[in-house]
Amino acid sequence: MRIPIQYALTYPERYPSPVKKLNLWDFQKLTFFKPDYETFSCLNICRDAIRKGGLYPCAANGANERANALFREGKIGFLQITELVEKATAETSNKEIYSLDDVLEADRYARELVDSLL
Repeated sequence: MRIPIQYALTYPERYPSPVKKLNLWDFQKLTFFKPDYETFSCLNICRDAIRKGGLYPCAANGANERANALFREGKIGFLQITELVEKATAETSNKEIYSLDDVLEADRYARELVDSLL
């Protein structure tokens, strides 16, 4: 995250990064496993949102970010993240054609809905 944060803080300039370039050879071996969709059911909610398209992915992301923040603040349990993302995504009004204002509103609405469900 240091590089994206640096880009955001120094935009529109690009300063040399103090972060070492990623070299996958340094890791020697990477192992990947199939995701456990049952245990991590929020993956299913997000995949469904992507499949539906429109404003659903935006709502799922906004709700997920807010729920994660609440979890890190100790205000909700880990398993509540999925519940809140699911409810917020289900409440989203979709549009086939939408503007940037619609995207921002879907994000705002999802975050506020998460807060209202506490």
